[in-house]
Amino acid sequence: GNKFKLSNGVEYRDGDCVWVEVSPVKWLIDDRTGILVSKIGLVSGIRFLDRNHNYKGDFMKYNVEKDSKNFYFGKQEDYSKYRPTYPTELFDFLSKEYNIKNKIIVELGAGTGKFSKIASSYCKQIYYVEPNIDMINKGKEYCNDCDNIVYINKSAESTELPENSVDIVFAVQSFHWFDKQKLKQEVNKILKSNGYFAIVWNDWEDENNEFSKEYFKYISSWNTKLTGKTYQHKNVDDRKNFFKNSEYKTYTFIHSKDYTLHMLIGLTKSLSYAPKEDNEYYNKFISGVITIFNKYKKNDIVRFDFHTEMFIGKI
Repeated sequence: GNKFKLSNGVEYRDGDCVWVEVSPVKWLIDDRTGILVSKIGLVSGIRFLDRNHNYKGDFMKYNVEKDSKNFYFGKQEDYSKYRPTYPTELFDFLSKEYNIKNKIIVELGAGTGKFSKIASSYCKQIYYVEPNIDMINKGKEYCNDCDNIVYINKSAESTELPENSVDIVFAVQSFHWFDKQKLKQEVNKILKSNGYFAIVWNDWEDENNEFSKEYFKYISSWNTKLTGKTYQHKNVDDRKNFFKNSEYKTYTFIHSKDYTLHMLIGLTKSLSYAPKEDNEYYNKFISGVITIFNKYKKNDIVRFDFHTEMFIGKI
């Protein structure tokens, strides 16, 4: 099976470990070595401890399909309320340049429906593919007036959609979660011969916005601290390797949104790696967000200038 490395280089393989529940903590025990794995104090990362609970290293690589399902458990309310939406200019552009009015489209990793809700009023039909059932249920509430959405509780790599059945596949704020090789096989299967694949991001970091630069730097540091990973949404190699002949078109749409402190905290809590309120890191994590808010607030609000980027092409 897949091999995984601890931060100190120790390797183990899928299937070497078994889960044991020790309320209220979950432990993982490696049958070969007797090493205990504990999720105490961490969100996305896993600490490896020996039988005396001495620290042995961090889990540095993740099972992507499981992560994309589990990291957002319990975060659907904050995600739905506080994540930014997508500008109408994007959909007007898609209507004009890609004629989506008569198209069947798919959103992979659709979350709580931020993109699908708007897209549904522009396209013929949309398949809403999301592995997390709590996200789908929230999406059904959010999109309850949309009668052309079909909800599919499956992973992006295995949608179970028919072959050659869709015109455009969108990965919106989700491309980094997927197994790229399996995803490419699935997209090639379900896309019509003249179909397109599109990656869409709401980029929170604006070089001309001092608040968003400092905020993004702060949350990025916590992402690395808690998961051992860095943000991958700007990984150009991933994009180039996915599109046919590394060719795709790039479009950017800028839109702004004001946040109160309460809204900013909710946005921050919606992050996949954000500590939950019962986590030992939560207060420290949120305290930093409050400090940044107070530094930049004007009339008790801060403003994000979101850059919605779309990369679209053949695969």
